[in-house]
Amino acid sequence: MHSLLVCVSALCFCQLCQAGAGIPLCKDCRVNVIYPGEGKPQQQLPENHQIVRIINDYRRITKEQMEIQDEIRQHRLQVKDFNFIAKVKLENVIRCSAALVGPRLLITSSTCFVNKTSQQLRVLFPGGRTFDIDSIVKPDSCPEISLLLLKSEVSEINPIYLCHQDIQLGINASMMMASPDLSFYGRRHTKIISNEVCQTTFFEEDSVFTTSNMMCAMNSMTPDKCATSPGDALLIDHKLCGINIYGFRCFVNELNGDLYINLSKLQPMIGDLIRQLNVKVGN
Repeated sequence: MHSLLVCVSALCFCQLCQAGAGIPLCKDCRVNVIYPGEGKPQQQLPENHQIVRIINDYRRITKEQMEIQDEIRQHRLQVKDFNFIAKVKLENVIRCSAALVGPRLLITSSTCFVNKTSQQLRVLFPGGRTFDIDSIVKPDSCPEISLLLLKSEVSEINPIYLCHQDIQLGINASMMMASPDLSFYGRRHTKIISNEVCQTTFFEEDSVFTTSNMMCAMNSMTPDKCATSPGDALLIDHKLCGINIYGFRCFVNELNGDLYINLSKLQPMIGDLIRQLNVKVGN
């Protein structure tokens, strides 16, 4: 006699092959599938048989419909994985990205809101939710980044964990990007390269400089595909290891690079600031 487990495993295949109702899925099995619907006769179960599944709706879908459903599922996964990404707004204008590292704390680039106060800025999260900023902290030893302390906690969003590892040249990383309204997320696989590449990329801009706290990540050789913004996150092993400082400066057929603050190098300083603010962060 076949086991009940074998019969249940064959359910999906058998339901396509058997058009009738009340037909056992396999010999001597005490399982049935019933297809209810209008115009169908009342279905009687043979003695000692059980209903294991009722099919209420059965229809064919095209390949295009399957692809659309896959895109929707992928987008939902992205929203779940990347919803730590936020946007900093000045009035109704998006200025840069930020990364949620604690229920009330974000890290971003200072270059996108120079000489602005916390009262002038708000933080936008997925779903259109906006939060007021309580204070802006710019560390003296690294003025290129800012910590944004919100007035209230952000619920239902998991902060991104901070990076603690030593970051070497050639290590793989992910550039994170998002549309201004956070309806679309992008990720570019990249690697850490020499800071000399970024010095060449930003050579003609006097206001841009590199320090030992910065690292360079390779961007695209096609300017149309360069889409990073100040405050964008750089992830290594799903942890926040860098914050984009200036955004992209890309040239055709050049080895382009983006400058990021190396958060791993700044761990002692960031830790001290977080303790002073008395807020929780991801480990």
